[in-house]
Amino acid sequence: MNFRYPIFLDVSGKKCLVVGDGREIAGKVAALLEAGADVVQVTAQAFKAADLADCFLVITDQPDNSEVFRLAEEQKVLCNSVDDPEHCRFSFGSIHRQGDLSIAISTNGRAPALAVRLKERLQREIGPEYGDLLALLKTVRPEITNRIPDFSARRELWYRIVDSEILELLRAGERQAAIQTMRRISEETEAGLR
Repeated sequence: MNFRYPIFLDVSGKKCLVVGDGREIAGKVAALLEAGADVVQVTAQAFKAADLADCFLVITDQPDNSEVFRLAEEQKVLCNSVDDPEHCRFSFGSIHRQGDLSIAISTNGRAPALAVRLKERLQREIGPEYGDLLALLKTVRPEITNRIPDFSARRELWYRIVDSEILELLRAGERQAAIQTMRRISEETEAGLR
């Protein structure tokens, strides 16, 4: 196993098959549904090869995942077998989310407990203000792109915003002051280009 290629997937509207009823399956189903997947769940006893037709990915959690994995490989369907890395093409990292910010941690399947502890550390250090900042940046991004067409100047502006006191203002609950600071920095950058 070599889970060294990190990726975030858009599964919205994609058929995702879940096989089995192991202890982690409910969480996997919930996460897929939250991401907008079209989830089909079958028990291990009811699984048949035809269930994989038109699937984007499959998650399986049963005592022996080898047959689901073999069939998934044949049909070129991504497969994750819970706690069975030899029968996986992808693994789930430990995820910390704040709004649109997602930080994934992987130990390449070697030490999931370490990934969990690192996630807990990040949860203490990266709070909801980061999600708030992303929400603000999302609203101003089109305007900044239109008003500052030069890529280098725009990149410098993004770094000035991220490195400013805006996060501290958001952490203190001063959203309006954060917005004003963002506007001031943007206007200064735009004025410097004239």
